[in-house]
Amino acid sequence: MSVQKPREIYVPIHALPTCSLTDPCPNLELVELEREGEKYCVAYCKVLERYLTKSAARKCESTWRGCPFAKLVM
Repeated sequence: MSVQKPREIYVPIHALPTCSLTDPCPNLELVELEREGEKYCVAYCKVLERYLTKSAARKCESTWRGCPFAKLVM
């Protein structure tokens, strides 16, 4: 059974400037979405089952090894 990702994003806080991260968490998935003819890249956390804000995605990129949520599934 496949879980459908929620599509509720607010572009100003969720859209990333680029669709690449230097050291991403294994539980983080970069997703390209299209809204009204514009393409956006957002970060989806598989553990929290939600899209991350830009600031949360940056923190996840740099501190994921110590993330208490990631430790629950690793």
